[in-house]
Amino acid sequence: MSKRSAIFISAFEFDVIRNAFWRSVVEDCLPREQWETRAGDLVRSFIGIEAPDEVLAALLDLTEKQGSPG
Repeated sequence: MSKRSAIFISAFEFDVIRNAFWRSVVEDCLPREQWETRAGDLVRSFIGIEAPDEVLAALLDLTEKQGSPG
């Protein structure tokens, strides 16, 4: 763990998480109602703590703007 705050996520890290999330949604044909749970699990596994609400909101907002997979 770095010395910075555990809830700090750089733009690069957010982009990595966003791409991994979107890929998992598409590859698993994940229904929209499961996106929030998947996003939270992915962020938690990446940063090691519960996903901050702001990060989840931004992640889901960007995903919604991209449209449904498929």
